[in-house]
Amino acid sequence: MAVEPVTAELLILNTISTDFPIAGGGTLNNLVATTPSDGWEISPPSGQTLGEHLFFRIVADGGGTVNVRVRAGDRYPAQRADLGDMVLSVDASDNVYVVIETSRFLQNDGKIIIVPADSGTLLTAMIMPKAG
Repeated sequence: MAVEPVTAELLILNTISTDFPIAGGGTLNNLVATTPSDGWEISPPSGQTLGEHLFFRIVADGGGTVNVRVRAGDRYPAQRADLGDMVLSVDASDNVYVVIETSRFLQNDGKIIIVPADSGTLLTAMIMPKAG
């Protein structure tokens, strides 16, 4: 399986984010899967970890419902990995946001793996800032 690296975008309080075009384009945090077997390997920005402030935007193309699989993590650090993979069904042309629990999906290298079942699916990974 060819896996594309995605670096989660750390959002900043009281600041407009970078532009995340729905059409995709292939930048590090806004990738389109090029073939159905492609997946994404989400990693944190420098100096950060993937935690409870992580969320994803998934955009399905107009070709029909697409299943997006979030791979179960490794035990340790994913204490809930025994629950297995999670499959999300996204309707054609939908633009959805998903928050996942890292305690289920985090790999031992600190990354999360997501695999779409359809080419043309777009994923953006973002991290909400911690207030304070």
